[in-house]
Amino acid sequence: MTVTATRPAPPSTRVPSNDYRDLKRRVQEAGLFQPRPGYYVFKSVVAIATVALAAWIAVVATSAIVILASAALLGFASTQIALLGHDVGHKQGYRGKRLNLFGRYFWGSLMLGISHSWWNDKHNQHHATPNHVDKDPDIQFPFIAFAESQIRQRNRIFLPIIKFQAFIFAFLFPLQAVNMRVTSARYLASGQARHAGLQAAGMVAHFVAYALLLTQLPSVPLAIGFVLVHQGVFGLYNSSVFASNHKGMPVIDDNHRMDFFREQVITSRNVTGPVFVDFWYGGLNYQIEHHLFPTMPRNNLRRVKPIVEEFCRERGVPYHEANLFASYVEGFSYLHRVGAVLRAR
Repeated sequence: MTVTATRPAPPSTRVPSNDYRDLKRRVQEAGLFQPRPGYYVFKSVVAIATVALAAWIAVVATSAIVILASAALLGFASTQIALLGHDVGHKQGYRGKRLNLFGRYFWGSLMLGISHSWWNDKHNQHHATPNHVDKDPDIQFPFIAFAESQIRQRNRIFLPIIKFQAFIFAFLFPLQAVNMRVTSARYLASGQARHAGLQAAGMVAHFVAYALLLTQLPSVPLAIGFVLVHQGVFGLYNSSVFASNHKGMPVIDDNHRMDFFREQVITSRNVTGPVFVDFWYGGLNYQIEHHLFPTMPRNNLRRVKPIVEEFCRERGVPYHEANLFASYVEGFSYLHRVGAVLRAR
């Protein structure tokens, strides 16, 4: 069954339900919660090797085009590392507490220059309240509205942007890499972060290494171009992965909360396609399954999908998926409809 991008959230059904327990039992019987350390070791080695390759090309190349191409490759590698950091944050890759903590700070702070505890706190809140108009941090933007009720909360100076937000939103994607670093620094300075000193040290080490790489490039203008291409590709790729999973799906508020099973399924969209889509999205194209079982290793999500889909059919719960192109069309069309109330004035 499917749900269109404009379908409103159903009335509140947040009552005790055994549906999630029953579904989880089926998945456990299939053995799909078992850790896959070999897979994550392989992915880690490939990701680090790709970063090293991009840096090596940038240092040895003499052609500006090749150097800028290596910056794009590094942007791709950065997003693959971010996807690994996401999995580690959900304890998919490592089960031991110390190893998991090391993995978070290695992939987040050292490899990306981002406060992993900031990201983890934000992302956990997203999982707890997906597409909640007030509580999901992933749909809280000062100049984007995902529901008419949000328009009333926005500063008037941003209303002209919201009016045409569907045409502007994608242009913000490349800026996400900068936004994550700035927000991380503010979070560490706020005193909320756990092991703030360790995270700050990792971030400083990241940017020192990055600066050293830039000094090896032939000229300052080329170094600036390298930064713009690298960070732009990183932000664009990273944002595009997350943009198609919930945007345009039903938005909820406190009057439309549901039980855990329904809330996670109804507010999420899967992206269909060949195995390459699994690789490109880091498994997050199975957003429904990921939200239901966030600790499940990503390479098991394709296998659990038929179980979840059949269970949703049995319970009469809408299960929505779209191909890569259609998922973006749905999201941006939804944003355009939300902005229509301003265009009609």
